[in-house]
Amino acid sequence: MSAIPLRGAFGAIRWFYYTAAGVRDFSVVYNQDRRAWTLRGGAVAPDPFKLQQRPLSFMAPTKGGPPLTWPVLDVVVQDGRIVATLGDPGKVTTL
Repeated sequence: MSAIPLRGAFGAIRWFYYTAAGVRDFSVVYNQDRRAWTLRGGAVAPDPFKLQQRPLSFMAPTKGGPPLTWPVLDVVVQDGRIVATLGDPGKVTTL
């Protein structure tokens, strides 16, 4: 069983204050069976070097508030698309 996806026009995968990749027309879904969050969307200017670094976070802007954030556990860019496994929202760690 999956939850209703969170959808957005544009978000970003970040490595500290660097943008590792933009993500357009994205969806974030929690799969209760796998107990995992999944991000899917179009890749915008992905930087292979930065996408290999850790920690990465996915940031989705909100209207008038702080962005929603998830830690990125794994990310694949293929054929102009991004698929990433995310950790629990709001649990982003920085050094």
